[in-house]
Amino acid sequence: MLGPVGLDDPTERGYLLLLRELHLTAQELARLTEMTTGQARQMLDHLVSLGLATATGRPARYHAVDPRLGLTALIRARQSDLNSAAVALESYAAEYHERALRADPHRLVEVIEGPAAVTGRLNELLHGAEREILAFDAPPYLSASPKASEKEAEALARGVTVRAVYAAEALEVPERSDSIKAVVRLGEQARLVSRVPLKMVMVDRRAAMVPLTSNEESTRTSAAVVRQSRLCDALVELFEAKWTQGVPVFAAHQSPWQPLPHPDDRALLSLLDAGLKDEAIARHLGVSERTLRRRIAALVDRLGATSRFQAGAQAVRRGWL
Repeated sequence: MLGPVGLDDPTERGYLLLLRELHLTAQELARLTEMTTGQARQMLDHLVSLGLATATGRPARYHAVDPRLGLTALIRARQSDLNSAAVALESYAAEYHERALRADPHRLVEVIEGPAAVTGRLNELLHGAEREILAFDAPPYLSASPKASEKEAEALARGVTVRAVYAAEALEVPERSDSIKAVVRLGEQARLVSRVPLKMVMVDRRAAMVPLTSNEESTRTSAAVVRQSRLCDALVELFEAKWTQGVPVFAAHQSPWQPLPHPDDRALLSLLDAGLKDEAIARHLGVSERTLRRRIAALVDRLGATSRFQAGAQAVRRGWL
């Protein structure tokens, strides 16, 4: 039971005997077991080195340390060692990966052909996410399958951070807009920009899937998986740059600074900032263009602005965006 913290079976049995007795000498432990006195002394000294026992007097009498103190400290030390090993693992893995790429550059990119293969590989990447998923999204989509959203929901449920940057035109597709709202409610962090440079799904900054062409049909039938490399790092930097430019969309929380009276005003500001046309904004919010223009005018007036642009700047200063 205590093997993971460095005690083999004989040492654990000796430790249990020490816990049951007030104290033991090496000779007394040897009589209770099939060990020699020398072996018993070596075992007891090992328990002392692990912080599970203390020794006093001559001949040495060994006393067990309270397991809640000794074992807890030992477990924490082992956990720290494991964390250090995990850091080293990343370093060693990077060395191995660099060597593999030098030996065979074709390992850098995996080309996926066929709708089923593209969807399957995407779902596999999402399923394997451990820490983070980054995504660029715009019509036409990398996968038409709803299972991608299901896999994202599963990732969010197990604590994976998901950040997505959407092109404004994505919100002009009602089904896609509803899907974005749904995953944001589950915990996705979503931002909106006027356009994204490419469509992409990146997992743990070690693999990114991108379509090979911008042709609508090809995006669903031909894609590439870019493995951890300088190219993958460049895609991360591109994402972070766009993320900084983006406007939060469908955010679940309201800024505590001067709350807006209408629940859709934050969404309206986000859509205006993203550069959507009035027709698309009205359709997205479910209002007429006349009502939309009235609401925009009221919002501009409330912010003390003379134009939509100034209204956006004021909204940012007040924490509304």
